[in-house]
Amino acid sequence: MLAMLAPLIARGVVDNTTPGHIVLRLWGIDKGEPIELSMEGNCLRDIAGCRVSFTNLAAAAELKEEHPVLRRLREPLPPITAGDMTCSRRVPEDDNRRLLTNSLSLEFFVGREHRMVIETSSFDYELSLPQWQMSWEESNAQEFLNMEALRAHVAYNTEHFCGPAVADMRESGFPPCIWDTRLNQAEARMAIYASVHTKYRLQPDGDLCEAYVMGRTDILARKAAEDEAHLPPEPKRERREWEIIDFVDPAYANEVRRAMHHPLFYATSRLTGIVQSQLLQPQQHGISREAAERFVNRYAALVSLLLATLLLTRQERYPLELAMHRLSLLAERIRNLTAAEDSELSEETLALIREAAAALLTQLDSFTAGLQH
Repeated sequence: MLAMLAPLIARGVVDNTTPGHIVLRLWGIDKGEPIELSMEGNCLRDIAGCRVSFTNLAAAAELKEEHPVLRRLREPLPPITAGDMTCSRRVPEDDNRRLLTNSLSLEFFVGREHRMVIETSSFDYELSLPQWQMSWEESNAQEFLNMEALRAHVAYNTEHFCGPAVADMRESGFPPCIWDTRLNQAEARMAIYASVHTKYRLQPDGDLCEAYVMGRTDILARKAAEDEAHLPPEPKRERREWEIIDFVDPAYANEVRRAMHHPLFYATSRLTGIVQSQLLQPQQHGISREAAERFVNRYAALVSLLLATLLLTRQERYPLELAMHRLSLLAERIRNLTAAEDSELSEETLALIREAAAALLTQLDSFTAGLQH
C-alpha cells in the first residue's frame, strides 16, 4: 500500500547527523502529538549528515480531530526501513510550463507492506552544516539499498494481492485453477507499477530501475547482453512504455499473448470498450460512482476468469470436467450481467451491454461445444 502523506504533514525534521541512522519527526495538521520515527540508513547525498527542518506550505487545512493515518503512525510500528530522502528530487512543475523544480521527498517503509511518501515542491527549509560527509561509493550503495527496499515492497504486495477474480472466487466458491493465480500476480504488478514509474520516470537509467524493482531480471539480462554485444554504446533509445504482457511472468508471457488473440477472448473487446466508455466516467452517463464500481469489479473478475479458463484448455493436458464447469458458470455470469441489481445503470448503458454480452455468450457457447466434441 502506498500512502502519500504530504497533505497531512504541517512541518517536520529529518536528522541524519549520525551516520547510518535517520530520525524523522513530523507534526501533523491534526495538532496531535509529534510523530517520531527512527530507522537505519542515510539520506541521499544532498542532505546526508545534516539536520533539515522543513515547513510544508501545501499542507491541508487544520483538523479538529486526530486523523486515522496519523494516529496509526503514533502507535508502535513494525521495523521501519528508509527509502530515498532528499530535498532535491527533480519533478515537473504543476502548470503548463512543465519546468523541473526541486521537491522535498521523504520515503520510508513500514514493514514491507506499507510505503510512505512525503513529497512537496512547496516548502521552506533550514539545512544545518553536515556533521559527516558521504562518499560517492556510499551514495551509490545507499541508493541501491533504497531500491532494494522498494523491490521488497513490490514483491510483498504482489504476493498478497487479491484482484477482482480472486476475491470473487473466495466469495462465490468459483472453482480455481493455476492460471487464476498467475493472472492475479500480473494484475498485482500492473496495479503497483504506476507508482514505481512515477518514481523513476525522469531518471536517465529509470527503465533499468523499474525492471529491477518489478522483478524483471530478464530485462536486465537482455540489456547487459546488448551492452556487451554493441561497443561503443548505441545512441540512447527512447524508453519503451510497459504493455499488459510485461506484467505477466516471462515464463508464461507467450501463452498469455496467444490466448489474448484467441477469438473467444477477442469477443470480450467490444464489451470491454463499452464498460470503459460508459463506466470509467459514470457521472457523464447519469450513473452513480458506486454502481459503476460494482459493475466494473464484477466484469473485471469475469474477464480474468474467462482468460484463465481459456489458458487452462490450451494446456496439453487439462481436467476437462473442471474446464466445462468453469465455462458453464461463466455463461451464467454473462447472462446475468444486466440482472436486476444493475437497475442503477442507465437504460442506454444496459442496452449496449446486453447486445455485446449476447455476442460474447454466442462465442462462448460455440467454444464450449467445440470442447465437448
